[in-house]
Amino acid sequence: MKLPIQSIRWRIQAWHGLILLIAIGAFCLTAYQLAWFNQLRRIDSEIQHLEHSLIRALIHANSTKTETSDLTTNSKASEKESSRPLLPEELLTQLNAKAIKPPPEILANFNGSGPGHQFFSLANSEGKILLQSDNAPSSLNFLPLPDSNKRNEISRTHGTYRESARSAPFGLCSIVGRDIAPERAEMQRYALSLAAIGLTLWGLGLLGGWWLAGKAIQPIQRISRTATRIAEGNLQERIDTNGGSSELDQLSEVLNHTFERLNSAFERQRQFTADASHELRTPLTIIISETQRMRKREHTRSTEEYQESFDLCHDAGKRMRHLVESLLLLARQDDGTPTKHHTTCQLSELARQSIAQHQPLAEAKSIQIQSDLKDSQLIADPNSLMIAINNLIGNAIHHQQENGTVKVSCGQHNDTVYLQVSDDGPGIPQDDLPHIFERFYRADKSRSGEETHSGLGLALVQTIAHNMKGQIEVQSKMNKGSCFTLHLPVEPSPK
Repeated sequence: MKLPIQSIRWRIQAWHGLILLIAIGAFCLTAYQLAWFNQLRRIDSEIQHLEHSLIRALIHANSTKTETSDLTTNSKASEKESSRPLLPEELLTQLNAKAIKPPPEILANFNGSGPGHQFFSLANSEGKILLQSDNAPSSLNFLPLPDSNKRNEISRTHGTYRESARSAPFGLCSIVGRDIAPERAEMQRYALSLAAIGLTLWGLGLLGGWWLAGKAIQPIQRISRTATRIAEGNLQERIDTNGGSSELDQLSEVLNHTFERLNSAFERQRQFTADASHELRTPLTIIISETQRMRKREHTRSTEEYQESFDLCHDAGKRMRHLVESLLLLARQDDGTPTKHHTTCQLSELARQSIAQHQPLAEAKSIQIQSDLKDSQLIADPNSLMIAINNLIGNAIHHQQENGTVKVSCGQHNDTVYLQVSDDGPGIPQDDLPHIFERFYRADKSRSGEETHSGLGLALVQTIAHNMKGQIEVQSKMNKGSCFTLHLPVEPSPK
């Protein structure tokens, strides 16, 4: 049983959901951290302002008195009293002496224990409390005195309090803080809002991702359904494309082209089988008919009649053998097996051997073979190349009229060698030229005086040329002859 998670759509959705969750979670966490950091900065700023106000009030509310004298011209010296702010060391001395009383308006800021209340505490270097508000926590951690002339100071969170702790070199330590429960509650509400928004976005993203994944794999589903119908035997089916340029659209075009080639190959295979059956049926019919006729005993057969029947059966058998051999050669070329045996060979020498083999046939029809064979070395399969040369020369002689001429030439041009076979025979009709390389096709049976011609020679030549990465060309004019040219590369291209 196939699990849903094994499908491409579920896998895409799972990865999309995970990445989207991480992205939204990171965004929400960053937003929360920034908001909380800004809250702490605001709270620290308020606490520092409150601390400065406290220290300033203690210094000015408990100033020292000094005596000065003012001399005038018409009176005796009189004494006046004036005051000045306390120095930090003097403030510590008076705190140790319990001579400091905070102003009531300042103490009003440090009372109560409700949400957001504020407190302060002052101590000496030994940690002894010198002055603190009534609502100060029982556990306070004062900073140690600094080693240098600079003050130690830090802003920190202790439980539900935010504190500003300082220690001066002359021995005074202070802690001013406030309850941050309201801000924490506000941040909790903010976190819940972010979570709700993030989950909503994540849900919408999952729905959108599911829809997009479905749209993305629709071409794959169309490809799968079409391939299934083709596998069931409907070779005319093709994948519907919307003309887009995406990778899947390009894949659909490639597959359609592949299906078209497969369909053409199957059609050619069916046609080939039908044509081969038709070609084999005629000699088989002759053999069966003749043997049945000779087996009848109601009439006495003469030696000449038996000889005639044997000749007919012999010719039919030769025709079948020629056809079967041609089919085997064509099957091997279609398989591509001969192209694996490449070696260095001389095209002119192979053409010379083929001319020698066909010379008796040409002389029997009073046909003259003229040759112009130049050195043309190449790397190819000599057996396949010899089959192609024999078919071209044999085809020219076969369709040539008596007392005609067949010209064979070969040579090399740059990285290509060529073999050209021409005749001055009746030529090929223009309507037949596009079909002469098709299997079992005969342009004009009247051109041949023999019915043993199978129609596979030129098809075999074309297949060999394609296997060697070459090509075969033909030019023909009625009553002026035909010219076949085989072009082959000097070296086979790498696969």
